[in-house]
Amino acid sequence: MKELMESLGEVAGTTGSRWDIYTVLRELSAKVENLEKAGNERHKVAFSASLFRSSQHRGPFNIDTTLIFTNVITNIGQAYNSGTGVFAAPVRGAYYFTFTCNSGTTGKVNAALLKNGQNMAAVIENGYVDSMGSNSVILQLDEGDHVNIILWSDNSIYDNGYRSTFTGVLLFPM
Repeated sequence: MKELMESLGEVAGTTGSRWDIYTVLRELSAKVENLEKAGNERHKVAFSASLFRSSQHRGPFNIDTTLIFTNVITNIGQAYNSGTGVFAAPVRGAYYFTFTCNSGTTGKVNAALLKNGQNMAAVIENGYVDSMGSNSVILQLDEGDHVNIILWSDNSIYDNGYRSTFTGVLLFPM
């Protein structure tokens, strides 16, 4: 585009209506660049958070419970809410999510990733003390869709700042 405008400027010279066309094209080019930049900024979505900042267990609970990952590591686009534990898709697109759970001293942690309340992926870890489980999934989301992690009833989870995490990123808008 820049080369085209330079060529047009040379051909048009500095007088008359040709120069006016060159000026209009230069202004339109700048506007297109600004719109492309704004569009790219709108589509930058990535977050990562751990459950706690310090060493803690959560659970067991009598019911399935949404996990609130309060230790936000990054939240580009502000789509993850660390007050509720819910990610809300700001644009329609393909998103990649991964979550990791540590059992701590109980040896049992069972959790699931939900899309609008429906189970999409699960971690089932009924092994040893301090055992880890993780899962990943690519989801097609519409704007406003919600993704969160739940701890199934009668389970507990442990974190010390970086063992139990929830991460998501927009791969591309659709």
